[in-house]
Amino acid sequence: MAGWPEFAPELLSICKRESPGNTCERTVGAHGNDAHEATRRFYEKAVARGWLDPTECPEHRAETHEDMKRFGVRGSHGLAAGYSLRFLIGPCVAPEVLDTPLISAFVATRRAMEMCERRGACTREERHVHWVGARTAARRAASRV
Repeated sequence: MAGWPEFAPELLSICKRESPGNTCERTVGAHGNDAHEATRRFYEKAVARGWLDPTECPEHRAETHEDMKRFGVRGSHGLAAGYSLRFLIGPCVAPEVLDTPLISAFVATRRAMEMCERRGACTREERHVHWVGARTAARRAASRV
């Protein structure tokens, strides 16, 4: 549906990793393990880049940490909502829409396609570094040595 059928095995793997019980059959909302600083950073960066418009969209307003948590990691594919809503059509989409597995899959695919087109991250390993962040990926790699 998103135009990249060969991404399906990776998409399923992400879904199993991010979903409770390693099953993609359950709806997943906001992930509870987001640190306060991370959710604030997701929200502020997304606003600064124009991916969220709190001035025009009530759905994008967040004044407290609880509000900002809505824009953290959520859904069956572990999407940072603040960074990912831009892949949906329509300017004022609430982050909770990513809790729907089919929409989460569509957005994860569109985001992966952009990683390949704009950043050259066209392999699973390269996308993973961008997905988790370069610093996190480097820290994890160093801890395995």
